[in-house]
Amino acid sequence: MRLRLSSLKEGSQIIELALGKDDLSIADIPFLQPVAVTLNIYKSQYQITVKGNLQTALELECDRCLEAYRFDVETNFQAIISPEKSISSEIDENVIPITSKTDEVDLTPFARDALILEIPMKKICSESCKGICAGCGTNLNKNACRCSSTHTDDRLTSLKDLLTNTMEE
Repeated sequence: MRLRLSSLKEGSQIIELALGKDDLSIADIPFLQPVAVTLNIYKSQYQITVKGNLQTALELECDRCLEAYRFDVETNFQAIISPEKSISSEIDENVIPITSKTDEVDLTPFARDALILEIPMKKICSESCKGICAGCGTNLNKNACRCSSTHTDDRLTSLKDLLTNTMEE
């Protein structure tokens, strides 16, 4: 997603485009649709401010029930394109330094980072997801568990005997 600086006019402008996963160099995330990008650009005499909005849908796998589900993403990013001489000694990660010879700026890393940060660490299809049974592997959202509810750990039988002996006395 390259922005040609010479084609920008002073003032505000909006650019809309669509990006695929190949454009963003993201191979391991399953996109259900292209990423809709809206760039709000404001060019002044001293710098260019780019505010980007990204919208797409992903297909994720639930960590509880292992079923695929749709996850809608809408996120924003911001970049400031500024001449090197006007940048202070502390460089902000959102500032792109340019020289007088710079004609294009790549905004792909900003879009990629914004999308990756929106993917949840714990992927859950819904808050009411029951997951799968650890014993039989049944998806508890679809079927009842086939495991015996009276399953006890054999290592605890001696404790059970102690409890029954105490009650008899």
